[in-house]
Amino acid sequence: MKSPKSSASIATFALFLLISGAPDKTNAQNLSGPSPAAYSSTAPQLSPEASFFYEQLAPYGQWFWSDPYGWVWTPNNVAVGWRPYTDGHWVYADSGWTWAADQPWGWAAFHYGRWFFETHRGWCWVPGSEWSPAWVAWHWGDDYCGWAALPPGMDWQSRSSWDAVIPGFGWCFVPRRNFYDRHLVGEIALAARNVTLLSVTREVTHFERRGNVIVNLSFTPELVERAVGRSVRRLEIAEVNSLSAAGAHMKGSSALAIYRPIVRETRVMTPLLRTQSAPGKVTFEKLQRDEAARHELEAQQAREKETLTKIHATELRNPPSGVSAPELMQRHQAERNEFNNHVVRQAQVFEQRQKTITPPASQQIPNTNRKDER
Repeated sequence: MKSPKSSASIATFALFLLISGAPDKTNAQNLSGPSPAAYSSTAPQLSPEASFFYEQLAPYGQWFWSDPYGWVWTPNNVAVGWRPYTDGHWVYADSGWTWAADQPWGWAAFHYGRWFFETHRGWCWVPGSEWSPAWVAWHWGDDYCGWAALPPGMDWQSRSSWDAVIPGFGWCFVPRRNFYDRHLVGEIALAARNVTLLSVTREVTHFERRGNVIVNLSFTPELVERAVGRSVRRLEIAEVNSLSAAGAHMKGSSALAIYRPIVRETRVMTPLLRTQSAPGKVTFEKLQRDEAARHELEAQQAREKETLTKIHATELRNPPSGVSAPELMQRHQAERNEFNNHVVRQAQVFEQRQKTITPPASQQIPNTNRKDER
């Protein structure tokens, strides 16, 4: 009798044969990668902001053209359900609440520019030129607090509320007692619960400009101290001239090392713009990796569904104060609906990732209109 694992391998190999087919002339071209005709020799120029960040972020993600924003960037090696401002922690400095990212590209994408959700790519970053301790909106409540990346194309000085322009699934909520934890990613609530957490918290977003610096004054460190039951360190920002110097976050015992270069137009290679869909290289190993990734995603979704079910069961036994039984049932139904939407979004991003092709580095053309960085 064949084991289930052997059967799965046979099925995968059969799928490989079905996809690859006979080694005719067409398939030979497909197996070697995208045709040069799949890319255009002319591409929209990089904006001054994109030109500055392009080569610095290229090792960590993919640049592509997205109307109406132009050249945008999306990170590699993040889960399909990933949200901005999840891998890291908050520190309080003279710029207010400041995000200290765990990723090597966090100095750029979490302090300059804005984020938006693209249906098939997930969260994407639009480059910007102005530094902020974190370009996020804030919610604060009796039990939870949350933050979410601000969308592009909107002036932070002209908006009194961000709730209408930030998708609910983009928020990151944690219990207030955990807000000052060193590693927040494990404390962030399921995205499906955001529909409830947004309704039981209030928006408190507040930025100010002090001199040439944006300061985040959404809530005080004293408020956080009462919530977490311990003191919050007040740090000074110490500007450094290199990424390596900023890597440890701290400079001495009371200074936060920040790398915040002035964004200037920079001479770089203009990426080629894909003009048609090109099939990727199909191998047995790739099919195996895709199958394993799909199983991993399904297992993660099953764990999240189980967690949501347990939360609902707990709330049914001990309903939140002031919430009637019918209201609680409505909450739970809304969260289940949001979970289903979350699964659909993940599936769309996952399928796109399986077929995304990155233009080879050698197929780039000089952007002769770019000015040298001064």
